[in-house]
Amino acid sequence: MNPSFTATNSENVATEATRQAEHLADTAGDAAAKASGAARERADQAQRWARSRWSNLQRSLEAQPYQSSVWALGIGFAAGLLVMGLLRGRR
Repeated sequence: MNPSFTATNSENVATEATRQAEHLADTAGDAAAKASGAARERADQAQRWARSRWSNLQRSLEAQPYQSSVWALGIGFAAGLLVMGLLRGRR
């Protein structure tokens, strides 16, 4: 075999391998950018949803302060019973 042919052939193989690796790296980078953008969009949607729910809760509390107070006292009482039950169960 001709040594120059073999060297040229191996150079072509190396060049092709390099080109394929660069293409794969670009493809992976694009996929990562798309995934990052999608995650950012989902986080923004979740944040908007949470703000909306918080705003609705605040309006509800302001519209019905007595009922809200009764609910808060009831929840606090139930939580206290649970904590006391857990503490007494450990003795």
